[in-house]
Amino acid sequence: MFKNFTSQKLEIRILLVILIATFLVYLNHFDNPFFFDDTHTISENESIRSLENWTSFFTNADTFSSLPANRAYRPMITLMNAIDYSFADGLDSRYFHYHIFFWFLILIILNYFLLKHIYNESLPKYKWIGITALFATAWFALHTVNAETINYICARSDSFSTLCIVASLLLYLSPFGRKWHLYIITMIIGIWTKQTGVMFFPLLLVYVILFEENSLITDFSIQTKKKIIIIFKKTLPAGIIAFSLFVFNQYYLTPESTNSTNFLVTRFEYISTQWYVITHYLGNFILPIHLSADPDIEIIKPWYNIRLLVGLFIILAMLFLMIKTAFKRELRPISFGIAWFFIALLPTTLNPLFQIANDHRMFFPFIGLFIAVPWGILILLKKYKILDNPKRYFPLITIVLAIVLIGNAYGTIQRNNVWDTEDSLWLDVVQKSPKNGRGMMNYGLTHMAKGNYDIALEYFNKADKLSPNYYALHINLAVLYDAKKNSTKAEQYFKSAIKLNSVSPSPDYFYARYLAKQKKYNEAEIYLKKALTKSPNHLQSKSLLNSVLKNKTTMQEEINLLANKTENNPDANTLLNLSQKYYQTKDYELVIKTCYKILEIDPKNPYAYNNICSAHNQLKQWELGAQACRKALEINPNYQLAKNNLKWATDNLKN
Repeated sequence: MFKNFTSQKLEIRILLVILIATFLVYLNHFDNPFFFDDTHTISENESIRSLENWTSFFTNADTFSSLPANRAYRPMITLMNAIDYSFADGLDSRYFHYHIFFWFLILIILNYFLLKHIYNESLPKYKWIGITALFATAWFALHTVNAETINYICARSDSFSTLCIVASLLLYLSPFGRKWHLYIITMIIGIWTKQTGVMFFPLLLVYVILFEENSLITDFSIQTKKKIIIIFKKTLPAGIIAFSLFVFNQYYLTPESTNSTNFLVTRFEYISTQWYVITHYLGNFILPIHLSADPDIEIIKPWYNIRLLVGLFIILAMLFLMIKTAFKRELRPISFGIAWFFIALLPTTLNPLFQIANDHRMFFPFIGLFIAVPWGILILLKKYKILDNPKRYFPLITIVLAIVLIGNAYGTIQRNNVWDTEDSLWLDVVQKSPKNGRGMMNYGLTHMAKGNYDIALEYFNKADKLSPNYYALHINLAVLYDAKKNSTKAEQYFKSAIKLNSVSPSPDYFYARYLAKQKKYNEAEIYLKKALTKSPNHLQSKSLLNSVLKNKTTMQEEINLLANKTENNPDANTLLNLSQKYYQTKDYELVIKTCYKILEIDPKNPYAYNNICSAHNQLKQWELGAQACRKALEINPNYQLAKNNLKWATDNLKN
C-alpha cells in the first residue's frame, strides 16, 4: 500500500483531488463583491473600461488608480482588471474572481512541483517525499489565511506576483528555462504585478547556496572565492535586472504623490512593531481564528514592550534554526522555507506602510512555511522511527492531518461567508478589530444604507474618537447629516473633509454632489473641476460634471424663459420664481433687483423681503439683510425662514 505513494500517477490523481477540493471549498466566494482598494482601482477607474489603451498601462502609472496617492506602478494588475471588465462587459465581480481563482489553481500545481523538487534534493528517492509534498500542497490550497487574499480582488497583486516567483524558480530549475533565461521573463511579469516580485533574486540566491553550491557553507576552506564567483554568475542576471527594473519603476514610472507619505512614526518604531506583527502572522499560520479584513494593530512603544521582546525572541530563534539547518543536507528545506518567510516579509517590514499589518500580506511569506513545516514534521517522524512502522501509526497520522486540512477548509468556507457582503465583512471587522476607526465607519455605512441613521451616527462617532482626522469619515458624517436634514452640520463636515485631504478627489466630489442636489450648479461645477484636476480618471466626478453642466444649461434656459415672460407680463409669482433661480445660480444682485420689482407690484410680499434678506446675507451685507427680514416679519410674524435669516444676519452683526 505505502509503496504506491511513490507512484507519480497516483500523486497526480491526488493532486487533482486537491484541486477539486479547493474548488468546492471556494465555491461560495465567486459572487463576493468589490471591497477596499477595488473601488479606486476598478469601480471608479476609467482606465480599465477599454483594452484599446492597454499599452498605456505599462507607461503611465496614473492608469492604476483614480486616487493620486494610490497610483503604484502595477501594469499587470491594471491589464488583468481591464481584461476581466471586458469579459464581464461591466463591473461583475464574478469574472474577476474566476480569473483570480484560475491562477490560484495554477499556483497550487506549481507549488507541488517546487516542493517535490526541493524535498528530493534533500532526501533523494525517500518514499515519503511524494505524500509530504502532497500534504504541504493541500495545506497551502485549503489554508484559511489564503482566503483573505483570494477573496480580496485587489490582492490579486499578492497572489499573482507569488505565482510569478514560484514559476521563475521552477523555470530556473529547468535546464531549458535556465539556458534561455526564461525565468527572467516571469520575474519581470512578477515585478510588474507588485514590487515584491524583486524578492525572487534573494530567494534564488539562497536556493543556489543551499542546494547547488552548498559546499560554500559546509567547507569554507576550499576555494571560497571561486565558489562565491560561481554563485554570483548564476544569480547575477536576475539580480541586475530585478534591481534595475525596480529602481526604474519606483523612481521614474511611479508618481511622486504615491511615493510621498505622511507617516507619523519613526522607521524604528514601525520596524520594531513588525516583531509583534510577525508573531501575529505565525499565530494565524498555526490557528487562523483571529483573521480580520482590516486589523487594528497599532505602533507599539517602547521597544522593550513585552510583546515586542517576545516577537524578537521568536524571530531570533527562527533565524538560529534557519542557520543551523542549513549545514545538513536533509534539513535544508527547513532552512530554505524559513529564509523564504523572512525574505518575503522584508518589503512590508522595512518600508513603513500606512497599515501596520494586513492579513492578506501573509500569502507570499507563507509559501516558505509550507515548505519548511511539513518537511520538519517528516524529519521528526523519521528521526523517531515512527515511519518505520506505518501500519501502527498511519491511522493516527492520517486523522491528525485530516483534522488540519478539514479544519482549514471549514475556516476558508467561513471566511468566504464573511466576505460575502458589506454587512458581514464590516461586522466581522468591528468584532475582531474594535480599535479600527475605518472599520467602525464602514460598519456605520452599512446601517446608513438601510436608513438606520441613528445607529450609523453611533458608529461614526465611535470612529471619530478612534480616527478624528480621517477625511472619509468626515465625508460620511456630512452625507449622514444631509440625510437627517441638518444642512449646517453637513456643510461643516464637507468643508473639514476638503481641508483634511488635498489629494483625494472624494471630498470635492461629495460636496459637489451635495451642492448639485441643492441646484447650486455653478458652485458644484467648481468643486467637480477641482476633483478632476486631482484625478482625471475619477469616473463619478466626470459623470456628475456632465449632469451638472446639462442642468446648468437647463437652469439658464429656465431663467431666460422667466425673464422674457416678466418683460411682457410681469407678475409677483413669476418674478419670485425668477429671483429663486437667480439665487440658485448665486446671482445675488439680480435676486435683490428682481425682488424690488415684486415689491412695486405687491408692497407687502414677505417672500420678496425674505429673498432680499437672504441675498444680502450671502453678500455679507448683514445690516441690509436684517432690515429686509424685519420687514418680512412685520408682514408675517410667523414666517420661520425669515426668522432664521434674521438670526443669520444679527449673529454676524454681533461678531
